[in-house]
Amino acid sequence: RRTHWRLDPNVFASALARHEKSGQPLLDLTASNPTECGFLYAETEILGAIADRRGLRYAPESKGLRSAREATAAYYEGRAGHAHARGSVNPEHIVLTAGTSEAYSYLFRLLCEPGDEVLVPAPSYPLFQLLADLNGIRLVPYSLLYDHGWQIDFAALTAALTERSRAVLLVHPNNPTGSFVNAQEARTLAELCAAREMAIVADEVFLDFADTPARQPTFAFEGRCLTFTLSGLSKISALPQMKLAWIVVSGPVQSAATAVARLEIIADTYLSP
Repeated sequence: RRTHWRLDPNVFASALARHEKSGQPLLDLTASNPTECGFLYAETEILGAIADRRGLRYAPESKGLRSAREATAAYYEGRAGHAHARGSVNPEHIVLTAGTSEAYSYLFRLLCEPGDEVLVPAPSYPLFQLLADLNGIRLVPYSLLYDHGWQIDFAALTAALTERSRAVLLVHPNNPTGSFVNAQEARTLAELCAAREMAIVADEVFLDFADTPARQPTFAFEGRCLTFTLSGLSKISALPQMKLAWIVVSGPVQSAATAVARLEIIADTYLSP
């Protein structure tokens, strides 16, 4: 059942295939690959980094190379959290993954038994449903409302909670609305999750692409409830072929330590990056 998807082309895909076969010009408004959009990259530096001789040596670390996790922790230095605290990230609380899709799979397996529920924003993007299917969990949508800006509908979110709810997923900023979670929303959500022993999963892959000069706060320093903050090089560096992402674990000390220990076993099982 996990993989019993419809695989036949839909009406749009069929029409697109006919158009491309006809040889007519096509203006693709869905193009999202920056390497094909005319940007100039620091080619010498990028290719030089890939050619590092350390790549010839196999020295696996279950959570990812310590040097890479330290570099990831440095990315968060000087950033603000939603509680206006400027903290630091412990490299030992970082787990590297091959993209955020793999990070989601790790977390769904960590947090959920088969049939458990994760709340996801609506609107959002369709990748989550495929990941939920593969991991045997159920997605429950909660609404984002538009009223002088997008915001979480907490009435809808609260109404969607059941005894099988395990986490609330945030996309910060959301795709496709581009909206960020504000400080009040973050506080309310953390208090709600702490009271119900649920986790926050915050997807921050587009955090650096705000339309304002100010840097947006991160969930990586959240301490009120168990929190998993996701990001990765493919979006930050506009290099989609650089499939290296990470999970930052934060929250109450004991809960975070337990989560890291269990995530390390999951990561060691795959040794993906």
